[in-house]
Amino acid sequence: MSNLFTKDEEFKNTAPIIGFEILQLIRNSEDKRVSIFEVAKVLRKKSNTSARGVYYGMIFLFSLGIVDFNEPYVVVANEDQ
Repeated sequence: MSNLFTKDEEFKNTAPIIGFEILQLIRNSEDKRVSIFEVAKVLRKKSNTSARGVYYGMIFLFSLGIVDFNEPYVVVANEDQ
């Protein structure tokens, strides 16, 4: 069984850090949403993040209620906060 967090992985590849980078992409976009394909492309180039890392980062944000998905976009779930 695979673990979501391990002590052996680099800190920059953890779900909270990748989630932060996803939020930065959303905040810097003009219409406050970003395509999941754009997220994967930018993070793979910027920080050499694996597809698994992007997946866990998005799940982390969704499980906390921070983001929502409007296919194929990732948007902030509650912009009032």
